[in-house]
Amino acid sequence: MQIFERLLRRAPISAFVYISVSAFAPLTACSSSDSDDSSNAADTTGSSGGNDSSGGDGGSGGSDASGGNGTSNDGTSSSGNAGMASSGATGGAAGADQGCSVDVASHEPDEGLHVTECSHIDYSTNPPSSGKHYDVWAAYQTYDFPVPRGYWVHALEHGGVVISYNCPDGCADEVAQVESLIASLPADPRCTPVGLDHQVIITPDPLLDTRWAMSSWGKTLRASCIDEAAFQEFYESNTAFGPEDICGGGRVITEETLAPNCGE
Repeated sequence: MQIFERLLRRAPISAFVYISVSAFAPLTACSSSDSDDSSNAADTTGSSGGNDSSGGDGGSGGSDASGGNGTSNDGTSSSGNAGMASSGATGGAAGADQGCSVDVASHEPDEGLHVTECSHIDYSTNPPSSGKHYDVWAAYQTYDFPVPRGYWVHALEHGGVVISYNCPDGCADEVAQVESLIASLPADPRCTPVGLDHQVIITPDPLLDTRWAMSSWGKTLRASCIDEAAFQEFYESNTAFGPEDICGGGRVITEETLAPNCGE
């Protein structure tokens, strides 16, 4: 002990500091190493299962912010599009009667050539939505007998809408329902100057292969029953879209004045 005390008295202060720092150096190095390992572990964890917002596939266990496909931890694929709503022609308008089958379709219009009145015409859609027609068009009203198609396809060319139906056993109540629906719609400002509220023809059509149908130039609606929401939407979306904008006029067709077998 006495020898150690004498050495301390003779040693310079710098030597004492050197001894002290050297003694604690291992502790400092150990602490620094632990901290780096912890930081690296955090970085590794963050790279797995992160969010992918680039629109591609998400990383393992991650989520795809763009709605794309991600891969779960068990290796199975999960589609981010599963929650997306889809819409199509079949099914009618929003809020429509789900028990009624409704199909709306667009068609490339056929050339609207005039042909001899009452001649037979083949159409590319059923109901017709364009094509050859007679040089006289049917007046806009409700008819209680089948108006030959060549008369009312001409009305489509003028921007009109035709509502046709095929009820072998009769359906006067349904016809009245459709008439009431059309009458309840706002009057067409294009037509009121000529004394017409709606550019619509309603007619039975035994050539239909569905109960109810609607036609405009290049568009059709086919329905198994009356879907008022779908019928109204079709009328409002497709009136006045014919290649010729002519409202009113036409001939009131009657059974008595029709030529025998007209259109057959």
